[in-house]
Amino acid sequence: MLLRLGTALVLMGTITLIVFVLTYSAGTADLRTLLIGAALTVVGLVFRRRGAPIQQAEPTRFRTVRKLMRRAPPPEEEPDEDPE
Repeated sequence: MLLRLGTALVLMGTITLIVFVLTYSAGTADLRTLLIGAALTVVGLVFRRRGAPIQQAEPTRFRTVRKLMRRAPPPEEEPDEDPE
């Protein structure tokens, strides 16, 4: 949930920063726009960092093969003695 919220905040912060750059080039920039955009982006990045999965889940593609490979191998047979 935090990952999605963080992504949304980063997107909104980036859009706000783009609006600031456009208004700055037009000569009517507002400092609050810059601060709000930067704050939204930083908070979004923090949320994304905290919401990221800690451990990667095991892929299920070859789950059955992995289960079979992890089984204990059958006991080895004793070598036959060569009658000479």
